[in-house]
Amino acid sequence: MEDVREVSAELRRLADSGTEEHFDTAQLLERGRRGRRRRKLFGAGGAVAGVAAIAITASLLPNLTSANEQVGVAGNPAANPDFGPVPGVPRGEASADQRISKDEAARRCALKYPNEKRALQGGSTMRSGHLVMYEIKNGEKFAQCIVPGGDKPSAALVAAAAKDPLPKSMPDKLRNCSVAAWIDLTGWQVVASDESKAIAQAVVVAISPSGHKVVSCLLFAPRSDRGTLQPTTTFATLTNLGGDDPVLDPADKSARADMYTGGGGGGGCTGGICTTWSSTGWGRVESKAGHTVRLRIGKGPVYQVPVGQGGWFAYTWYTQSKYKLKEFPKVAAYDKNGKVVKVFE
Repeated sequence: MEDVREVSAELRRLADSGTEEHFDTAQLLERGRRGRRRRKLFGAGGAVAGVAAIAITASLLPNLTSANEQVGVAGNPAANPDFGPVPGVPRGEASADQRISKDEAARRCALKYPNEKRALQGGSTMRSGHLVMYEIKNGEKFAQCIVPGGDKPSAALVAAAAKDPLPKSMPDKLRNCSVAAWIDLTGWQVVASDESKAIAQAVVVAISPSGHKVVSCLLFAPRSDRGTLQPTTTFATLTNLGGDDPVLDPADKSARADMYTGGGGGGGCTGGICTTWSSTGWGRVESKAGHTVRLRIGKGPVYQVPVGQGGWFAYTWYTQSKYKLKEFPKVAAYDKNGKVVKVFE
């Protein structure tokens, strides 16, 4: 798994450097954050002084809600002048989550980043709207590309996204996600979202007009410790899920199946006791009794987000409670009476 290798390599680098400072796990996580159907858990352990382990989990993505169950609707994308065609790529939803060759992915990334001459990491098949890394040698800065779809944003749209990377309105959030993916998401339906001022991040989950595809988009406000960290997107085709999709149980063909993907990390550790944790995630609760999703690490306070119609949820979470270095967050869905209906982590 490319995400595991990428983050593991970074953890080894940090351990070798002997750093004792807290680091922004969001940047590390987003370098290789790619869902898989199996749940993965890995961490820095005791190798990095003062830094808690990083956890990434993945499951997810079966069928969608009906149109009348959406919690938000984006603007009408018809004849949107803010996007132009990309040579050899279909427009709109058809260009989302295409399975293409590595050469084609490289061609599209070259259109987006003409000055980047390095090869892409990864296997022979890639997917549009997904994050890939460029090959990196010792001493080089990492670089990444969200494999473009078929909607090239205008210069004005790119400028607007750059000026306001974490906007307040949902249409503007979808604009920024569209700029990141080169896929016009302005007509997609928002089914879940959450935003944290503490970590200056937002998660948006939306489905395509046909209901066949889903996107999750992570947005960041600029911060000095984040460097060049950019928005990231992940797409899945709900009518054609495969082994490389983050599906918890591929055999589950029910209309509503449990799904979940999330990741984060912490720090401020002294003597095996840590004081901060931040995490983002999203998913869907199979049980129609699902009312809230709650997160907690150690004996710290509970963070709670609603489960919307259709079972969708999203969270951006930060806590400054104390917990043991070897502890990881617990994420679960509850009914309105406080009974657990699904444990995700």
